[in-house]
Amino acid sequence: MALTLRSASAYVADHRHPYQRDDWLVSYQQDLLAPFDVPFDEKFLKQGANIGFQELAERALDGLGERPEPDLVVIAHGLPDHYPFRSIGGHVDKLVGGGSENFAISDQGLRAPFTALRIGNAYARSGRCRQAAVVVVEQSTFGQDEPLARDGKLADSAAVLVLDNGSGRWEVAAVPPAGHLRALLRDTVEGEHPLVVAGPWTDAEQVAATGLADHRVAPGSYCTSLWLDLARHHEEWADRHDAVVLCDTDPRTGRSHAALLRRRDTEGTT
Repeated sequence: MALTLRSASAYVADHRHPYQRDDWLVSYQQDLLAPFDVPFDEKFLKQGANIGFQELAERALDGLGERPEPDLVVIAHGLPDHYPFRSIGGHVDKLVGGGSENFAISDQGLRAPFTALRIGNAYARSGRCRQAAVVVVEQSTFGQDEPLARDGKLADSAAVLVLDNGSGRWEVAAVPPAGHLRALLRDTVEGEHPLVVAGPWTDAEQVAATGLADHRVAPGSYCTSLWLDLARHHEEWADRHDAVVLCDTDPRTGRSHAALLRRRDTEGTT
């Protein structure tokens, strides 16, 4: 059985922490960037919000009201953590009671949450997952000039999706391989009449060419964008649409990604 969306939460930080120099972090950043001839500049750390993944994940979990009890926790991020020496999956596991299988998906850009959904569905179909928590995190403090975070254009944010084997209204119906946006939309919406939820990096003309109702995600995030809006609006979308296609195009690769959620009209769902 495919996973269904039981509950979700979105968090966007509106605060920052003062910079406290950490010699170990500075040394790590310098060593990390040097092989790629990317200059390290401590001013970017001083200017940043200095909010890490652990805090963002915790704030998003608090927004759920009732803590889930997942047996699978998947962290997804397209950009690295501000402080890379902490375990995020283990921290989330502790917050939800412990005992889950947990890991992170990284180095895939904004594809990471789509991969997380695909993995979660595979676990559920094989009987290894009763409930999954997908935690998408993104922070804006780097030791170099990061174009996606330049001029304060990247929010420190997190979204939590709690998925289980049947109590939610939205079923994760398909997560197709990456491709070109036009073809991906055509193939994903075939036979469906969904709301197309388009990330800020998608081509608006290609989305409009589908002739379907669409919701445009506002700029300000990279990997978390679609999932923040899904967390905010999934209940109202379920009252108006029988399917949702979430799609975005990674500005770094030009490759597009999509996921189809199909509404389940079953008595007793929440």
